This record gives sequence, structure tokens and C-alpha cells, in this order.
Amino acid sequence: MEQLPPIIQSIMKTSQDMWQKGWAEANGGNISLRLEKGQIPECTPKSDWISIGCTLPDLSSECFLVTGTGRYLRNISLFPWKNIGIIELDETASRYRILEGFEPTGKPTSELAAHLMTHASIKKSSENRKRAVIHTHAPSLIALTYALTLDSALLSKLLWQCHVECIVGFPSGIEFIPWMMAGSKDIGEATAVALARRPLAVWQFHGVFGTGRNLDEAFGLIDMAEKAAGIFLLAKSAGGIKHAPTIDQLKSIAANFKGSPEESFLNADTAPFFR
Repeated sequence: MEQLPPIIQSIMKTSQDMWQKGWAEANGGNISLRLEKGQIPECTPKSDWISIGCTLPDLSSECFLVTGTGRYLRNISLFPWKNIGIIELDETASRYRILEGFEPTGKPTSELAAHLMTHASIKKSSENRKRAVIHTHAPSLIALTYALTLDSALLSKLLWQCHVECIVGFPSGIEFIPWMMAGSKDIGEATAVALARRPLAVWQFHGVFGTGRNLDEAFGLIDMAEKAAGIFLLAKSAGGIKHAPTIDQLKSIAANFKGSPEESFLNADTAPFFR
């Protein structure tokens, strides 16, 4: 059997991890990775140019590995090129064409615009270091958006307090995006703006977006946030939360790892959540 390139193996592993954690029911969830030149295969384009629906000049002529629309992430490890593909943007970054994959006649995720807007945003804000975007349906984080009245400050501090690793993993916090229609330009734009500021964004009633230098980093941050949300729900169901780290304790943890938490988020009043 032909050995698949490491970049394909990495998306196979990440998608399988997402499935095993229960984050990717049916065709839920999608992944994209901005490729480096050495990761792009020599091939004849498989499609004509297709409009993205927006123009993203910071992504001129970039190529991406993307999961397919309607495809199950759990099947990527079984049939990689049926469920994923490589796309190339044109010089204006307003159109894409398929270079490889989505066999026999598939196309990229329906959240492609949100992914590409986010890639344009994080490419600039991270000085070209961040290349991975994961969208998934992490159940405990989704549950919080049903159970609690949230904003970015409240959600961030709650997760920091429920699993103190979070203030080390994402000291800038996590963005909360009130409900918008999935797949719309509006939610794509809101997500791109949010992820320029913070590595994670939660869509109310829907799921979470995570970013990173690679798929491991993006997955790890989502996993950390999801675990914190799960700890909160477990503690509430076990009779309520009697203790939580103080602001001074959170600051000392962050300082110990040379982090600078978002000061305004530390002042959010999460006390009602713990009653």
C-alpha cells in the first residue's frame, strides 16, 4: 500500500480523535489546513474556478487541505481522498479550484467561507504561524450555551476556574458568538474577527472553532476547553460547586507560566454559575 504523506496522516488521526470523543456525529465538523509549498502535490486541477463568495487578498494563491461537505469525519481514515481534498485559491483569492481528492465528485465543506476568512485572519494576526482550523461539535461546550447566559468574559473565566490549565492554554480567553446561521457570510466574518483575538470561539447552540500552528495544537485547545466545560457540568450535577479558584490564584497560575490573562475577563461575575 502506498504510504500517505505525513500531512494526510495528521488529518486522518485528528478526524479519528474527534470521532472517538463524540465531537463529530454524522457529517458534523470540518477541518482545514493551510499548506506549505512542499506539501502541495503536482497534479492537474480537477475543477474549474468556483466563487468563494468573498475576496481574501491575504490568501492569494494559497492551497488548503479541507474536509468534504456531507462527508463523515470517521471515514477519513478509511477512504482519505474520498472525504478530503486539496483546493487552490486564485490570485485574487475570490475563487478556488480542486486540485486533488473529494472523489469521485465531491466538494469542500459548506463552512468553507468561515474557514478561509479565519485563515486570512489568523495568518495575519499570528505573523504566518497559524495554519490549522478545526470546527467541531464538542457537547459540553454546546451544553453551556443552553444552560447559561454567556458572553466572552463569562465563558472565559468560567473555563479558567473549572480547569486551571485553561488559563495557561488560552490566557487571552475564548470568544462567545451569539447564534447566527451556520454557513452564512455573517457568521464567517464574526468568527474571523473573533479568532484574530483569541484561539477559540464558541458558536451558541452549535459548536466550537479552534486554531493553531498545526492540527495537534488546535485540537488540544478545544480538548482543554471541552474538558473544563465537562468538569463544570459534573460538579453541578454532583450537588453544586462549593469551591473555585480566586482571581489571585488564577493570576498566580498564569504568572507561573509567564502568561498574561485578559484582565477584563478576570473581573467577570461567574459567582451565580456556582450557586
